[in-house]
Amino acid sequence: MHLSKHHGLGNDFLVVLEATNGPLPNSPDLARALCDRHTGIGADGLIWGGVSDRADVAFRLHNADGTEAEISGNGLRCLVQAHLRAAGLHEGTVTVATPGGVRQAVATAASDPLTLSVLAEMGPVSAGPTLPAVVGEMGFAQAATGSVGNPHVVLLGAGSLVPDLTSIDLAKVGRRVEDAIPGGANVHVVESVGPDTLVMRSWERGVGLTEACGSGATVAAWVARTWGLVGDRVTIRMPGGEAVVELGETEASLVGPATFVADLETP
Repeated sequence: MHLSKHHGLGNDFLVVLEATNGPLPNSPDLARALCDRHTGIGADGLIWGGVSDRADVAFRLHNADGTEAEISGNGLRCLVQAHLRAAGLHEGTVTVATPGGVRQAVATAASDPLTLSVLAEMGPVSAGPTLPAVVGEMGFAQAATGSVGNPHVVLLGAGSLVPDLTSIDLAKVGRRVEDAIPGGANVHVVESVGPDTLVMRSWERGVGLTEACGSGATVAAWVARTWGLVGDRVTIRMPGGEAVVELGETEASLVGPATFVADLETP
């Protein structure tokens, strides 16, 4: 089986294309095996790029633990890069069929020849799951939920018990909040550090701590706008780097890099 590895701001994925490999197994067990960083190749998730009759390529994602995720902003960009590379292209417009609908992405060349800059539609942002009571015990300044097809909890730092983001044990907080929500959720802590700029750290459902979360950045920007902290164009600084979220009245787009790592063959 041929696959490629890519990352979006350090959030790394293996991509398997049906156009290259034929019918895809779409196996959670295979995702767990390949994503294991000790006994496999290692990645945060495995993306299945399927053939679609309504878009250029179809998106399905299994997290490193084998659970299926509805969407990933970083993963979407990585799939777009893999699709273009398979066609021998270095830029272009790609439509992607996701579980939440068809999303359009526009990829342009970056200064690094292995990287594309991708503007991707993230679709509408809606209310997320009910905040669990445990959040109220944690001392964050504000908290809210949101969804772009997958659930997120956004926690604002600088509260009574949270002087800054570096003081947060996010692995502990993230696991505790995720476990309190039926079906789990991605958990993000954010802090406003300037006009239209947020710093964000992420705990992702089915993965754990990650370098970046594109769908989380989208929801965090949306929530922060409702809190009056940012406007319609928001820079999100994450451990892996920066992304930009562009907010409309009901929908959002995400701008960030997708970087090719390697082509791989498995038995």
